[in-house]
Amino acid sequence: MRKYDKLILACAGIAVVSNISAQENRNDSTVNRTVVVENQYNPEVMDAFKVNVLPKIEEPAVAKKQIDYATTGRSLSIFPVSVMNAITRDVEQAKARKGYFRAAYGNRNNTDIKGAYLWDITDRDRLDVMASFYGYSGNISSGYNFDEVTGLPEIDKSKEWKHRFFRTDASLKYSHTFNKVKMNVGGAFASQSFKYMPDMQQETFFTGKQNFNFGEGSVGVTSVEGELPVEFGLEAGFRGFKYNSVFPLVEGISEQAVHTKGYILADINDNQKVGIDFSMDNMIYGKSLKNYSLVKVAPNYRLGNDYVKLHAGVNLDFQTGYSSGFMVSPDVRFDYNFAGSFVLYANVTGGTKLNDFRTLNDVSPYWLPIAQTKTSYTPYDLSLGVKGSPVNGFGLNIYGGYKETRDDLFSMPFAEEGGVFNSFAQSKAKVAYAAFAMDYNHRDIVDFGMDLGYFNWKTEKGMDALLWLKPEYYISASARVKIFDGLHASLKYKYEGRVSTLGKRTNAINDLSLSSDYNLNNRFNIFVGLNNLLNSKYITETAYPVQGFNVMAGVSVNF
Repeated sequence: MRKYDKLILACAGIAVVSNISAQENRNDSTVNRTVVVENQYNPEVMDAFKVNVLPKIEEPAVAKKQIDYATTGRSLSIFPVSVMNAITRDVEQAKARKGYFRAAYGNRNNTDIKGAYLWDITDRDRLDVMASFYGYSGNISSGYNFDEVTGLPEIDKSKEWKHRFFRTDASLKYSHTFNKVKMNVGGAFASQSFKYMPDMQQETFFTGKQNFNFGEGSVGVTSVEGELPVEFGLEAGFRGFKYNSVFPLVEGISEQAVHTKGYILADINDNQKVGIDFSMDNMIYGKSLKNYSLVKVAPNYRLGNDYVKLHAGVNLDFQTGYSSGFMVSPDVRFDYNFAGSFVLYANVTGGTKLNDFRTLNDVSPYWLPIAQTKTSYTPYDLSLGVKGSPVNGFGLNIYGGYKETRDDLFSMPFAEEGGVFNSFAQSKAKVAYAAFAMDYNHRDIVDFGMDLGYFNWKTEKGMDALLWLKPEYYISASARVKIFDGLHASLKYKYEGRVSTLGKRTNAINDLSLSSDYNLNNRFNIFVGLNNLLNSKYITETAYPVQGFNVMAGVSVNF
């Protein structure tokens, strides 16, 4: 095994993190009209290989001058999935239909099928049901070899390998509203099947088919807003992940977790609140991995009026068992509304992130749990920015920050027994970043947006090779234009340059897509998307090559 493979095999593994947060509305002394927009299901085409690499930052919303939109999110799937950009337009109407179905198909057997329904059984009972199936199977004209000097993989455009990846998701959630509280009972299941990449240097193929199965069930209760002097929420559930692998070291490994989370929030007066968020994850493993528990407690104080919004708190996290310890980080978010339509915001946050099997699988579905992965800890994440809307239809956002994460995850491939697998290395990482974003919208005629960003990554001495898939800079732009009533065309482009490691840079992301959608009526929509028009060859953060040029077309129906 190469020297770099040994580094990778020394690190890899597990976790999950989730929060319950209560959202409060800013008081406004002016008279506002409120338009209730019920969410339509977003007709997106799934893609398991799109990964967002921008450091996460909470951005406050700019106060509306004319109309306030009151929206209520309705999550249909407990499991997160990565998706392509939508290629059909979002429909807003006073009374959204409760059912949604779409079906799309393309070359390389690209398939995307999704159905969902919100059933208001009574005025107190609601049932949410969702099921989806997506993936592809076909030749990809790019694999990679490993550089003999650096150990880093490099794309070999001259070779092809037949890949397959398919995933099935299903979820169900039932809620009943009593006079004072609301009860939620839900469950979800997901299964994915795929093949590993062959080792191109040995010109052999690892033919084993992988299959992961994961599911969960939960029950919770929350207070009905305005009915009790103290707001609260509590949820408990069980999660399981079965790793069915043909790789001998990890065959049949599994993970179970008992997850509990909640919050308590009380008013001091109209503008001030105090509360506490808490969660506990008890992780249980078979074979050689160690069990552990993570307890998170976050007391906080909240202040909000027409001009100032403040969330001041602290994260107190304690882990027992594997990699035990006590971790403290700030949780302070402040924004100031000035000049009517601008917001100055500053955040000093942090916290821990469990790297359980589901978290690792979301980063890369090709991972191997060769060694146990530690909990990532961010002692501080500093950000400062300003966003606003100087004129109607035009918005901008300028921000920057600095973040440190200990035991951060890095996606790393290695070759073994004729196949290329993916694992995770961990190291302390620091990143300074700055970004600019703007968008312009004129009714339903034109919608244009542009984003620019720059990153400066640092890691521990001798670990620079871990940064090979991290972005150094990016530029992206999108435009959506109305051709005539019912017909829209969209163009999207992104270029992302990667960090130079060991004197080499992996291929940049250079992605151009074109799509169009046509509303036959207020129920039926047909769409087509041309993806990766430049037929670029690059590796995503999954550490696997992206598809070349591909086409998908389909239909969506609201009912």
